Amino acid sequence: MTYKNAKNIAIFSIVALFAVTSFDLSNAYAEESEGYQMIGDVMPVLTFQFRDGTETYEFPVFTMGENMVDDAGVSFSVEGTVADSPLLHKAMDEAYIYRSSNAAFDHQFKYFDVDANFVKNGENVVSLVYTNCRVDNYQVETLDSNDYESYFAGVGFAIVDKIDFVCSGLNSNNDSAKIVSGTIIDHGESPFKYANDVKTSVTFSFNEGKERIEFPSFNLVSGYGETGRNAKAEFTVEGVLDNYPMLQSKIDNARKVSGLTAQSNDDFDALVEFTNGDKTLRGFDFRSCHVESAKITTLTDKEEGFTKKSGFVTAYQLGFECSGLKPLNMNYDSLQGDTAWQTTTIVNEYEEPLQNTAKDLSAFVTFTFDYGVETVEFSMFKQSTVLTSTEDVGTEFTRKTAYPTVELRGIVGDYPMLYKHVDDGLKVQGIIGTKNRDLVDIDVKIVSGEKEIRGFNYSSCRATDYDVSTNPNSEESYVKNKFALENIFDFECQGYSPNNPAYDAMFNIKKAKTSSTSDLRKTDDWAKGFYVE
Repeated sequence: MTYKNAKNIAIFSIVALFAVTSFDLSNAYAEESEGYQMIGDVMPVLTFQFRDGTETYEFPVFTMGENMVDDAGVSFSVEGTVADSPLLHKAMDEAYIYRSSNAAFDHQFKYFDVDANFVKNGENVVSLVYTNCRVDNYQVETLDSNDYESYFAGVGFAIVDKIDFVCSGLNSNNDSAKIVSGTIIDHGESPFKYANDVKTSVTFSFNEGKERIEFPSFNLVSGYGETGRNAKAEFTVEGVLDNYPMLQSKIDNARKVSGLTAQSNDDFDALVEFTNGDKTLRGFDFRSCHVESAKITTLTDKEEGFTKKSGFVTAYQLGFECSGLKPLNMNYDSLQGDTAWQTTTIVNEYEEPLQNTAKDLSAFVTFTFDYGVETVEFSMFKQSTVLTSTEDVGTEFTRKTAYPTVELRGIVGDYPMLYKHVDDGLKVQGIIGTKNRDLVDIDVKIVSGEKEIRGFNYSSCRATDYDVSTNPNSEESYVKNKFALENIFDFECQGYSPNNPAYDAMFNIKKAKTSSTSDLRKTDDWAKGFYVE
Protein backbone atom coordinates (compact mmCIF):
# COMPACT_ATOMS: atom_id res chain seq x y z
CA MET A 1 0.00 0.00 0.00
CA THR A 2 1.46 3.34 -1.03
CA TYR A 3 1.59 6.36 1.25
CA LYS A 4 -0.87 8.14 -1.05
CA ASN A 5 -3.41 5.29 -0.80
CA ALA A 6 -2.98 5.07 2.97
CA LYS A 7 -3.49 8.84 3.25
CA ASN A 8 -6.68 8.66 1.14
CA ILE A 9 -8.05 5.78 3.23
CA ALA A 10 -7.32 7.69 6.44
CA ILE A 11 -9.05 10.81 5.17
CA PHE A 12 -12.02 8.76 3.99
CA SER A 13 -12.23 7.07 7.41
CA ILE A 14 -12.23 10.42 9.20
CA VAL A 15 -14.97 11.77 6.87
CA ALA A 16 -17.00 8.60 7.30
CA LEU A 17 -16.66 8.76 11.10
CA PHE A 18 -17.76 12.43 11.08
CA ALA A 19 -20.73 11.57 8.86
CA VAL A 20 -21.83 8.72 11.12
CA THR A 21 -21.45 10.88 14.21
CA SER A 22 -23.41 13.76 12.69
CA PHE A 23 -26.15 11.40 11.51
CA ASP A 24 -26.47 9.92 14.99
CA LEU A 25 -26.84 13.33 16.66
CA SER A 26 -29.33 14.63 14.13
CA ASN A 27 -31.80 11.84 14.77
CA ALA A 28 -34.98 13.06 16.46
CA TYR A 29 -35.09 12.07 20.10
CA ALA A 30 -38.62 11.51 21.38
CA GLU A 31 -39.62 11.06 25.01
CA GLU A 32 -42.10 8.32 25.84
CA SER A 33 -45.51 9.52 26.97
CA GLU A 34 -45.95 9.68 30.74
CA GLY A 35 -49.70 9.03 30.57
CA TYR A 36 -50.74 12.26 32.29
CA GLN A 37 -54.42 13.03 32.73
CA MET A 38 -55.00 15.76 30.15
CA ILE A 39 -58.56 17.10 30.26
CA GLY A 40 -59.84 17.18 26.69
CA ASP A 41 -56.88 14.99 25.65
CA VAL A 42 -54.86 18.00 24.44
CA MET A 43 -51.12 17.55 25.04
CA PRO A 44 -48.42 20.17 24.29
CA VAL A 45 -45.72 18.46 22.17
CA LEU A 46 -42.59 20.57 21.65
CA THR A 47 -39.88 19.87 19.07
CA PHE A 48 -36.53 21.61 19.67
CA GLN A 49 -34.41 22.09 16.55
CA PHE A 50 -30.81 22.51 17.72
CA ARG A 51 -27.81 22.71 15.41
CA ASP A 52 -26.65 19.33 16.71
CA GLY A 53 -29.98 17.56 16.44
CA THR A 54 -33.68 17.51 17.20
CA GLU A 55 -35.55 16.50 20.36
CA THR A 56 -39.29 16.11 20.84
CA TYR A 57 -40.93 16.07 24.24
CA GLU A 58 -44.36 16.18 25.84
CA PHE A 59 -44.61 18.94 28.41
CA PRO A 60 -47.89 18.77 30.36
CA VAL A 61 -47.42 22.38 31.49
CA PHE A 62 -47.07 25.06 28.80
CA THR A 63 -47.57 28.76 29.52
CA MET A 64 -47.35 31.70 27.17
CA GLY A 65 -45.54 34.66 28.65
CA GLU A 66 -47.46 37.25 26.63
CA ASN A 67 -50.79 37.52 24.93
CA MET A 68 -50.36 36.37 21.29
CA VAL A 69 -52.18 39.42 19.96
CA ASP A 70 -50.00 42.01 21.72
CA ASP A 71 -46.84 43.25 20.03
CA ALA A 72 -44.91 42.94 23.29
CA GLY A 73 -42.31 40.21 22.96
CA VAL A 74 -42.36 36.44 22.67
CA SER A 75 -41.70 34.07 25.56
CA PHE A 76 -43.03 30.83 26.99
CA SER A 77 -42.39 28.44 29.84
CA VAL A 78 -42.70 24.68 30.25
CA GLU A 79 -42.74 22.23 33.13
CA GLY A 80 -42.25 18.49 33.06
CA THR A 81 -40.76 15.72 35.12
CA VAL A 82 -36.99 15.55 34.74
CA ALA A 83 -36.40 13.26 31.76
CA ASP A 84 -33.54 11.97 29.62
CA SER A 85 -33.18 14.96 27.27
CA PRO A 86 -29.46 15.37 26.52
CA LEU A 87 -29.64 18.18 23.95
CA LEU A 88 -32.13 20.31 25.88
CA HIS A 89 -30.16 19.86 29.09
CA LYS A 90 -26.97 20.75 27.18
CA ALA A 91 -28.61 24.00 26.03
CA MET A 92 -29.59 24.74 29.64
CA ASP A 93 -26.06 24.01 30.90
CA GLU A 94 -24.41 26.12 28.19
CA ALA A 95 -26.80 28.98 28.95
CA TYR A 96 -25.49 28.94 32.53
CA ILE A 97 -21.82 28.78 31.49
CA TYR A 98 -22.19 31.74 29.09
CA ARG A 99 -24.78 33.62 31.16
CA SER A 100 -22.56 36.75 31.36
CA SER A 101 -21.67 36.83 27.67
CA ASN A 102 -23.45 39.07 25.15
CA ALA A 103 -21.91 37.49 22.06
CA ALA A 104 -24.47 36.53 19.45
CA PHE A 105 -23.24 32.97 18.88
CA ASP A 106 -20.85 32.16 21.70
CA HIS A 107 -21.96 28.54 21.99
CA GLN A 108 -23.50 25.93 19.75
CA PHE A 109 -26.81 25.71 21.63
CA LYS A 110 -27.53 29.40 22.15
CA TYR A 111 -30.26 29.79 19.51
CA PHE A 112 -32.76 27.24 18.26
CA ASP A 113 -36.30 27.01 16.89
CA VAL A 114 -39.22 25.34 18.68
CA ASP A 115 -42.32 23.84 17.09
CA ALA A 116 -45.17 23.83 19.60
CA ASN A 117 -47.89 21.44 18.53
CA PHE A 118 -50.97 20.93 20.66
CA VAL A 119 -52.05 17.41 19.83
CA LYS A 120 -55.46 15.76 20.26
CA ASN A 121 -56.07 12.20 19.07
CA GLY A 122 -52.88 12.29 17.02
CA GLU A 123 -53.76 15.50 15.16
CA ASN A 124 -52.60 19.06 15.70
CA VAL A 125 -55.29 21.31 17.14
CA VAL A 126 -53.10 24.43 17.05
CA SER A 127 -49.53 24.70 15.76
CA LEU A 128 -47.08 27.49 16.60
CA VAL A 129 -43.49 28.06 15.49
CA TYR A 130 -41.13 29.93 17.82
CA THR A 131 -37.99 31.21 16.06
CA ASN A 132 -34.53 32.12 17.38
CA CYS A 133 -35.21 31.02 20.94
CA ARG A 134 -32.82 30.81 23.84
CA VAL A 135 -32.98 29.51 27.39
CA ASP A 136 -33.78 32.52 29.57
CA ASN A 137 -33.82 30.74 32.93
CA TYR A 138 -34.41 27.36 34.48
CA GLN A 139 -34.60 25.49 37.74
CA VAL A 140 -35.22 22.01 39.04
CA GLU A 141 -37.79 21.82 41.80
CA THR A 142 -39.54 19.14 43.79
CA LEU A 143 -43.26 19.89 43.92
CA ASP A 144 -45.27 18.81 46.93
CA SER A 145 -48.58 19.56 48.61
CA ASN A 146 -46.99 22.11 51.01
CA ASP A 147 -48.70 20.50 53.99
CA TYR A 148 -46.72 17.25 54.51
CA GLU A 149 -49.33 15.13 52.73
CA SER A 150 -46.79 14.28 50.03
CA TYR A 151 -44.90 12.04 52.45
CA PHE A 152 -47.88 9.70 52.59
CA ALA A 153 -49.09 7.20 50.01
CA GLY A 154 -51.55 8.45 47.42
CA VAL A 155 -50.08 11.95 47.23
CA GLY A 156 -46.35 11.95 46.53
CA PHE A 157 -43.72 14.32 45.13
CA ALA A 158 -42.73 15.39 41.63
CA ILE A 159 -39.21 16.44 40.54
CA VAL A 160 -39.69 18.75 37.56
CA ASP A 161 -37.73 20.87 35.12
CA LYS A 162 -39.02 24.46 34.95
CA ILE A 163 -37.64 26.20 31.86
CA ASP A 164 -38.24 29.73 30.55
CA PHE A 165 -37.59 30.61 26.91
CA VAL A 166 -37.31 33.95 25.09
CA CYS A 167 -37.69 34.06 21.30
CA SER A 168 -37.46 36.67 18.57
CA GLY A 169 -40.54 35.59 16.62
CA LEU A 170 -43.78 33.63 16.65
CA ASN A 171 -45.51 32.28 13.55
CA SER A 172 -48.76 30.40 13.22
CA ASN A 173 -48.60 27.15 11.29
CA ASN A 174 -52.32 26.42 11.33
CA ASP A 175 -54.35 25.12 8.43
CA SER A 176 -55.37 28.19 6.44
CA ALA A 177 -57.77 26.44 4.04
CA LYS A 178 -60.21 28.90 2.51
CA ILE A 179 -63.64 28.88 4.13
CA VAL A 180 -66.62 29.01 1.77
CA SER A 181 -68.81 32.06 2.33
CA GLY A 182 -71.96 31.27 4.30
CA THR A 183 -70.40 28.36 6.21
CA ILE A 184 -72.03 27.57 9.55
CA ILE A 185 -70.02 25.55 12.09
CA ASP A 186 -71.63 24.31 15.31
CA HIS A 187 -69.18 22.62 17.67
CA GLY A 188 -72.03 21.04 19.63
CA GLU A 189 -72.63 20.72 23.34
CA SER A 190 -69.91 21.13 25.91
CA PRO A 191 -69.04 17.89 27.78
CA PHE A 192 -68.92 19.67 31.15
CA LYS A 193 -71.58 19.93 33.85
CA TYR A 194 -73.00 23.24 35.07
CA ALA A 195 -74.81 24.38 38.20
CA ASN A 196 -78.57 24.49 37.51
CA ASP A 197 -77.64 23.28 33.99
CA VAL A 198 -77.05 26.91 32.90
CA LYS A 199 -74.65 26.93 29.92
CA THR A 200 -72.90 29.64 27.90
CA SER A 201 -72.76 29.61 24.11
CA VAL A 202 -71.16 32.21 21.84
CA THR A 203 -72.14 32.52 18.18
CA PHE A 204 -69.55 34.48 16.20
CA SER A 205 -70.81 36.11 13.00
CA PHE A 206 -67.90 36.61 10.58
CA ASN A 207 -67.93 37.76 6.96
CA GLU A 208 -67.24 34.17 5.94
CA GLY A 209 -69.98 32.63 8.07
CA LYS A 210 -70.92 31.72 11.64
CA GLU A 211 -69.25 29.60 14.30
CA ARG A 212 -71.03 28.54 17.50
CA ILE A 213 -68.97 27.44 20.53
CA GLU A 214 -69.96 26.50 24.08
CA PHE A 215 -67.40 27.77 26.59
CA PRO A 216 -67.34 26.52 30.21
CA SER A 217 -66.08 29.90 31.45
CA PHE A 218 -67.46 33.36 30.57
CA ASN A 219 -66.77 36.76 32.11
CA LEU A 220 -68.37 40.10 31.27
CA VAL A 221 -65.32 42.28 31.87
CA SER A 222 -66.92 45.68 31.36
CA GLY A 223 -70.14 47.20 30.15
CA TYR A 224 -72.40 47.99 33.11
CA GLY A 225 -70.00 49.51 35.63
CA GLU A 226 -70.17 53.22 36.47
CA THR A 227 -66.78 53.92 34.92
CA GLY A 228 -67.60 57.04 32.94
CA ARG A 229 -68.70 57.80 29.42
CA ASN A 230 -68.34 55.52 26.43
CA ALA A 231 -67.31 52.47 28.44
CA LYS A 232 -66.12 49.65 26.18
CA ALA A 233 -67.97 46.38 26.17
CA GLU A 234 -65.48 43.58 26.84
CA PHE A 235 -65.81 39.90 27.61
CA THR A 236 -63.54 36.90 28.01
CA VAL A 237 -64.04 33.18 27.55
CA GLU A 238 -61.99 30.15 28.52
CA GLY A 239 -62.14 26.53 27.51
CA VAL A 240 -60.06 23.51 26.60
CA LEU A 241 -57.90 24.27 23.56
CA ASP A 242 -59.61 23.09 20.39
CA ASN A 243 -59.71 23.73 16.66
CA TYR A 244 -62.05 26.61 15.81
CA PRO A 245 -61.24 27.33 12.12
CA MET A 246 -62.98 30.70 11.66
CA LEU A 247 -62.15 32.07 15.10
CA GLN A 248 -58.54 30.89 14.81
CA SER A 249 -58.14 32.79 11.53
CA LYS A 250 -59.22 36.00 13.33
CA ILE A 251 -56.74 35.30 16.13
CA ASP A 252 -53.94 34.80 13.59
CA ASN A 253 -54.92 37.98 11.76
CA ALA A 254 -55.04 39.99 15.00
CA ARG A 255 -51.51 38.82 15.76
CA LYS A 256 -50.28 39.78 12.27
CA VAL A 257 -51.65 43.33 12.37
CA SER A 258 -50.67 43.98 15.99
CA GLY A 259 -48.64 47.18 16.19
CA LEU A 260 -49.30 48.13 12.56
CA THR A 261 -51.06 51.39 11.73
CA ALA A 262 -51.61 50.65 8.04
CA GLN A 263 -53.80 47.59 8.61
CA SER A 264 -56.93 47.12 10.67
CA ASN A 265 -58.25 44.19 12.65
CA ASP A 266 -61.22 42.13 11.47
CA ASP A 267 -64.54 43.08 13.07
CA PHE A 268 -67.34 40.64 13.81
CA ASP A 269 -70.45 40.29 15.98
CA ALA A 270 -70.84 37.89 18.90
CA LEU A 271 -74.15 36.64 20.32
CA VAL A 272 -73.79 35.31 23.88
CA GLU A 273 -76.66 33.22 25.25
CA PHE A 274 -77.17 31.71 28.69
CA THR A 275 -79.50 28.74 28.42
CA ASN A 276 -81.16 26.13 30.58
CA GLY A 277 -82.19 23.28 28.33
CA ASP A 278 -84.24 24.77 25.50
CA LYS A 279 -84.95 28.00 27.38
CA THR A 280 -82.76 31.08 26.96
CA LEU A 281 -82.61 32.94 30.28
CA ARG A 282 -80.45 35.87 29.26
CA GLY A 283 -78.22 37.10 26.47
CA PHE A 284 -75.87 39.79 25.14
CA ASP A 285 -75.53 40.89 21.54
CA PHE A 286 -72.02 42.32 21.12
CA ARG A 287 -71.41 44.46 18.04
CA SER A 288 -68.21 45.22 16.06
CA CYS A 289 -65.84 43.08 18.11
CA HIS A 290 -62.22 42.16 17.57
CA VAL A 291 -59.81 39.76 19.26
CA GLU A 292 -58.11 41.65 22.07
CA SER A 293 -56.16 38.79 23.65
CA ALA A 294 -55.38 35.13 23.03
CA LYS A 295 -53.27 32.99 25.29
CA ILE A 296 -52.58 29.28 25.63
CA THR A 297 -51.82 28.25 29.19
CA THR A 298 -51.90 25.12 31.31
CA LEU A 299 -54.06 25.05 34.42
CA THR A 300 -52.49 22.92 37.13
CA ASP A 301 -52.06 22.63 40.88
CA LYS A 302 -48.53 22.04 42.16
CA GLU A 303 -47.63 18.36 42.16
CA GLU A 304 -51.12 16.89 41.76
CA GLY A 305 -51.07 16.56 37.99
CA PHE A 306 -47.62 14.96 37.94
CA THR A 307 -48.53 12.42 40.64
CA LYS A 308 -51.79 11.65 38.75
CA LYS A 309 -53.89 12.72 41.75
CA SER A 310 -55.37 15.40 39.50
CA GLY A 311 -54.87 16.47 35.89
CA PHE A 312 -53.75 19.21 33.53
CA VAL A 313 -55.84 21.48 31.34
CA THR A 314 -54.42 23.06 28.20
CA ALA A 315 -56.72 26.08 28.12
CA TYR A 316 -57.44 28.73 25.50
CA GLN A 317 -58.03 32.10 27.16
CA LEU A 318 -59.60 34.60 24.75
CA GLY A 319 -60.58 38.24 25.22
CA PHE A 320 -62.77 40.41 22.99
CA GLU A 321 -63.36 44.15 22.83
CA CYS A 322 -66.55 45.43 21.22
CA SER A 323 -67.94 48.83 20.31
CA GLY A 324 -71.49 48.09 21.45
CA LEU A 325 -73.56 45.87 23.70
CA LYS A 326 -77.28 45.16 23.41
CA PRO A 327 -78.75 43.17 26.33
CA LEU A 328 -81.32 40.49 25.53
CA ASN A 329 -84.22 40.14 28.00
CA MET A 330 -86.54 37.96 25.97
CA ASN A 331 -88.76 36.87 28.87
CA TYR A 332 -89.89 40.33 30.03
CA ASP A 333 -92.57 40.80 27.38
CA SER A 334 -94.11 37.39 28.06
CA LEU A 335 -94.16 38.22 31.78
CA GLN A 336 -95.89 41.52 31.06
CA GLY A 337 -98.63 39.77 29.10
CA ASP A 338 -100.72 40.71 26.06
CA THR A 339 -100.22 44.38 25.17
CA ALA A 340 -103.98 44.86 25.08
CA TRP A 341 -104.36 43.59 28.65
CA GLN A 342 -101.13 44.68 30.28
CA THR A 343 -101.32 44.95 34.04
CA THR A 344 -100.15 48.08 35.78
CA THR A 345 -98.14 46.04 38.30
CA ILE A 346 -96.28 42.85 37.42
CA VAL A 347 -95.46 40.24 40.06
CA ASN A 348 -92.76 37.60 39.59
CA GLU A 349 -91.04 35.15 41.93
CA TYR A 350 -87.92 33.08 41.38
CA GLU A 351 -86.64 30.46 43.81
CA GLU A 352 -83.02 29.29 43.59
CA PRO A 353 -82.99 25.53 42.80
CA LEU A 354 -79.70 25.04 44.68
CA GLN A 355 -80.12 24.72 48.44
CA ASN A 356 -76.65 24.41 49.95
CA THR A 357 -76.93 26.92 52.78
CA ALA A 358 -75.84 26.09 56.34
CA LYS A 359 -78.81 25.53 58.68
CA ASP A 360 -81.15 25.83 55.68
CA LEU A 361 -80.98 29.62 55.73
CA SER A 362 -82.13 31.39 52.55
CA ALA A 363 -81.97 35.01 51.43
CA PHE A 364 -85.08 36.26 49.63
CA VAL A 365 -84.82 39.68 48.04
CA THR A 366 -87.87 41.68 46.97
CA PHE A 367 -87.39 44.47 44.43
CA THR A 368 -90.11 47.11 44.18
CA PHE A 369 -89.96 48.80 40.77
CA ASP A 370 -92.30 51.35 39.24
CA TYR A 371 -93.62 48.63 36.94
CA GLY A 372 -93.87 45.71 39.35
CA VAL A 373 -92.54 43.63 42.20
CA GLU A 374 -90.07 40.76 41.82
CA THR A 375 -88.87 38.41 44.56
CA VAL A 376 -85.66 36.47 43.93
CA GLU A 377 -83.80 33.97 46.08
CA PHE A 378 -80.04 34.52 45.88
CA SER A 379 -77.36 32.09 47.04
CA MET A 380 -75.18 34.95 48.29
CA PHE A 381 -76.09 38.24 49.94
CA LYS A 382 -73.48 40.73 51.13
CA GLN A 383 -74.07 44.11 52.73
CA SER A 384 -71.49 46.79 53.43
CA THR A 385 -70.25 47.56 56.94
CA VAL A 386 -73.25 49.68 57.86
CA LEU A 387 -71.65 51.49 60.81
CA THR A 388 -69.06 53.12 58.56
CA SER A 389 -70.27 56.68 58.02
CA THR A 390 -67.50 57.97 55.74
CA GLU A 391 -65.07 56.47 53.26
CA ASP A 392 -61.60 57.39 51.99
CA VAL A 393 -61.61 58.47 48.34
CA GLY A 394 -57.84 59.01 48.05
CA THR A 395 -57.83 62.75 47.36
CA GLU A 396 -56.95 65.83 49.35
CA PHE A 397 -60.47 65.71 50.72
CA THR A 398 -60.25 62.15 51.96
CA ARG A 399 -63.76 61.66 53.28
CA LYS A 400 -67.21 61.34 51.79
CA THR A 401 -70.47 59.96 53.06
CA ALA A 402 -70.62 56.18 52.85
CA TYR A 403 -73.89 54.87 51.48
CA PRO A 404 -75.20 51.38 52.29
CA THR A 405 -74.32 48.92 49.53
CA VAL A 406 -75.68 45.50 48.62
CA GLU A 407 -74.13 42.70 46.54
CA LEU A 408 -76.29 39.82 45.33
CA ARG A 409 -74.93 36.69 43.65
CA GLY A 410 -76.52 33.56 42.28
CA ILE A 411 -76.64 31.23 39.30
CA VAL A 412 -78.10 32.96 36.24
CA GLY A 413 -81.87 32.65 36.61
CA ASP A 414 -85.20 33.86 35.26
CA TYR A 415 -85.92 37.30 36.76
CA PRO A 416 -86.74 39.60 33.83
CA MET A 417 -87.68 42.70 35.86
CA LEU A 418 -84.28 42.85 37.55
CA TYR A 419 -82.60 42.42 34.16
CA LYS A 420 -84.73 45.26 32.79
CA HIS A 421 -83.64 47.52 35.65
CA VAL A 422 -79.90 47.07 35.03
CA ASP A 423 -80.42 47.24 31.24
CA ASP A 424 -82.30 50.56 31.56
CA GLY A 425 -79.34 51.89 33.52
CA LEU A 426 -77.00 50.81 30.71
CA LYS A 427 -78.96 52.94 28.21
CA VAL A 428 -78.20 56.17 30.12
CA GLN A 429 -74.71 55.19 31.31
CA GLY A 430 -72.38 58.18 31.51
CA ILE A 431 -75.14 60.77 31.02
CA ILE A 432 -74.88 63.43 33.71
CA GLY A 433 -77.90 63.71 36.00
CA THR A 434 -79.21 60.16 35.51
CA LYS A 435 -77.77 58.43 38.61
CA ASN A 436 -80.95 58.97 40.62
CA ARG A 437 -83.24 57.90 37.80
CA ASP A 438 -85.56 54.89 38.25
CA LEU A 439 -84.52 54.02 41.81
CA VAL A 440 -85.67 50.78 43.40
CA ASP A 441 -86.47 49.68 46.95
CA ILE A 442 -84.90 46.42 48.11
CA ASP A 443 -86.20 44.30 51.00
CA VAL A 444 -84.09 41.37 52.18
CA LYS A 445 -85.46 38.53 54.30
CA ILE A 446 -83.25 35.81 55.75
CA VAL A 447 -85.49 32.86 56.53
CA SER A 448 -85.19 29.37 57.94
CA GLY A 449 -88.05 27.29 56.63
CA GLU A 450 -91.15 29.43 57.14
CA LYS A 451 -89.60 31.55 59.88
CA GLU A 452 -88.04 34.94 59.20
CA ILE A 453 -84.82 35.30 61.19
CA ARG A 454 -83.54 38.67 60.00
CA GLY A 455 -84.51 41.41 57.60
CA PHE A 456 -83.20 44.59 55.98
CA ASN A 457 -84.95 47.37 54.10
CA TYR A 458 -82.95 49.41 51.57
CA SER A 459 -84.59 52.43 49.96
CA SER A 460 -83.85 54.49 46.84
CA CYS A 461 -81.21 52.12 45.42
CA ARG A 462 -79.46 52.24 42.07
CA ALA A 463 -77.45 49.57 40.28
CA THR A 464 -73.75 50.49 40.25
CA ASP A 465 -72.53 47.38 38.42
CA TYR A 466 -73.71 44.12 36.92
CA ASP A 467 -71.56 41.19 35.89
CA VAL A 468 -71.97 37.67 34.58
CA SER A 469 -68.99 35.55 35.47
CA THR A 470 -67.63 32.02 35.75
CA ASN A 471 -64.72 31.69 38.14
CA PRO A 472 -63.25 28.21 37.66
CA ASN A 473 -61.02 26.92 40.43
CA SER A 474 -57.82 26.46 38.43
CA GLU A 475 -57.86 22.98 36.94
CA GLU A 476 -60.27 21.52 39.52
CA SER A 477 -63.43 22.73 37.79
CA TYR A 478 -62.33 20.93 34.63
CA VAL A 479 -61.15 17.78 36.42
CA LYS A 480 -64.23 17.57 38.65
CA ASN A 481 -66.48 18.63 35.76
CA LYS A 482 -68.25 21.42 37.68
CA PHE A 483 -68.81 25.02 36.58
CA ALA A 484 -71.11 27.75 37.89
CA LEU A 485 -72.20 30.80 35.88
CA GLU A 486 -73.04 33.64 38.29
CA ASN A 487 -75.10 36.79 38.08
CA ILE A 488 -73.55 39.53 40.25
CA PHE A 489 -75.55 42.67 41.08
CA ASP A 490 -74.17 45.67 42.99
CA PHE A 491 -76.44 48.39 44.42
CA GLU A 492 -75.89 51.62 46.32
CA CYS A 493 -78.80 52.85 48.45
CA GLN A 494 -79.76 56.10 50.14
CA GLY A 495 -81.61 54.55 53.05
CA TYR A 496 -81.25 51.51 55.30
CA SER A 497 -83.35 50.00 58.07
CA PRO A 498 -82.71 46.68 59.85
CA ASN A 499 -85.49 44.35 60.98
CA ASN A 500 -85.42 41.98 63.95
CA PRO A 501 -88.64 39.95 63.76
CA ALA A 502 -87.59 37.50 66.50
CA TYR A 503 -87.08 40.35 68.97
CA ASP A 504 -90.33 42.04 67.94
CA ALA A 505 -92.19 38.78 68.52
CA MET A 506 -91.01 38.73 72.14
CA PHE A 507 -93.06 41.85 72.86
CA ASN A 508 -96.05 41.03 70.71
CA ILE A 509 -98.52 40.32 73.56
CA LYS A 510 -101.53 38.31 72.47
CA LYS A 511 -104.91 39.25 73.97
CA ALA A 512 -107.50 36.72 75.10
CA LYS A 513 -110.36 36.23 72.67
CA THR A 514 -113.28 36.97 75.07
CA SER A 515 -116.63 38.40 74.09
CA SER A 516 -117.77 41.82 75.19
CA THR A 517 -121.12 43.60 75.02
CA SER A 518 -119.92 45.33 71.89
CA ASP A 519 -119.66 41.94 70.20
CA LEU A 520 -123.35 41.15 70.84
CA ARG A 521 -125.91 41.51 68.09
CA LYS A 522 -127.85 44.76 68.13
CA THR A 523 -131.44 43.75 68.90
CA ASP A 524 -132.84 47.08 67.81
CA ASP A 525 -131.84 46.44 64.23
CA TRP A 526 -133.89 43.45 63.18
CA ALA A 527 -134.75 42.48 59.65
CA LYS A 528 -137.96 43.53 57.96
CA GLY A 529 -141.04 42.03 59.72
CA PHE A 530 -139.44 42.05 63.17
CA TYR A 531 -139.64 44.82 65.74
CA VAL A 532 -138.74 45.73 69.30
CA GLU A 533 -141.42 46.74 71.83
